[in-house]
Amino acid sequence: MPTNDGLIVTIGEAMIALYPEGRHPLAEARTFGSDVGGAEFNVATTLARLGLPTAWVSRLGADGFGDRILAVAAEAGVDTAAVERDAARSTGLYVKEPSAGPDGVRTRMHYYRSGSAASAIDAAQLAAAPAAGLLARAAIVHTSGITPALSPTAADAVGGLRAAVGPGTIVSVDLNLRPQLWRERDTAPLDALLDAADLLLVGRDEALSHFGNAQAAAIFDAHPGLSTIVVKDEAHRASVYRSDGRETHVPCLTVEVVEPVGAGDAFAAGFLAGIATGRDDAVALRFGHVLAALALIGHGDRPLAVPTPAERERIAAAADAEWAGWRVHPGELPWRDGGAS
Repeated sequence: MPTNDGLIVTIGEAMIALYPEGRHPLAEARTFGSDVGGAEFNVATTLARLGLPTAWVSRLGADGFGDRILAVAAEAGVDTAAVERDAARSTGLYVKEPSAGPDGVRTRMHYYRSGSAASAIDAAQLAAAPAAGLLARAAIVHTSGITPALSPTAADAVGGLRAAVGPGTIVSVDLNLRPQLWRERDTAPLDALLDAADLLLVGRDEALSHFGNAQAAAIFDAHPGLSTIVVKDEAHRASVYRSDGRETHVPCLTVEVVEPVGAGDAFAAGFLAGIATGRDDAVALRFGHVLAALALIGHGDRPLAVPTPAERERIAAAADAEWAGWRVHPGELPWRDGGAS
């Protein structure tokens, strides 16, 4: 199990996010705001904000958008020594489009990442300094199923992660299944990444889509290298399944959702923070739920705030009945003194 000072390394893309001011439909929007996002970037910045030593490996265009992303990473405290700049390829973009649905306002995502700098991540980058040095030191290396979908070179890079890291390093993968990225493509590179992993984080709906079932036993059988599977069941609960048969289940918090984008990345960061600091599975799941809630109550892709060390102790120590009664709203965080943010 990693220790408090163990380095966590994430590998994957970051992009600039554009969104219409006033949440207008894109056809009516005249002005746009911007932010930074990307699965592994979101995880890295959240972990660093929690005070954990974190490095991020990626590629960015040699453009102003790449400068913006590096500035956000530096502000969070992320080590970006292994982020390469690419003069021939641009930093990726995505656009958020609000849309009305039966359960309220939803967010549709439009990605402009084909041929981006991040798609040029390759095995040579991971094998060369400084990335190789970071991977050799890492207690945990985290990526997602998005990375091998970016390009054949990115798939080759993360498919070789087990050989690239030390035997004591936990390889963590958030499935992050994006059917559009895999459309008319063989998902063998995704399965190769899972074969290199110790820890899998997966939504129940994703498991049903990719594996054909959401039963941990069946997933362990398909990928015997896995030792831990975390299954997220929408707004109900999250569960840890260990290959030795142990199970832990923690119900989700009740949250007033402002925007769902980024909640899965925040959950992954919270769970990884838990195991990196020696917490048991129940507390790691609680940390995941809390960070996800903090992402859900804002419009950005990353949590509005992260719990302080004292707040994390309160989250860990709360009785199950108290946990079940917590309600999270913008401006109301129950693990804070008085519940106010």
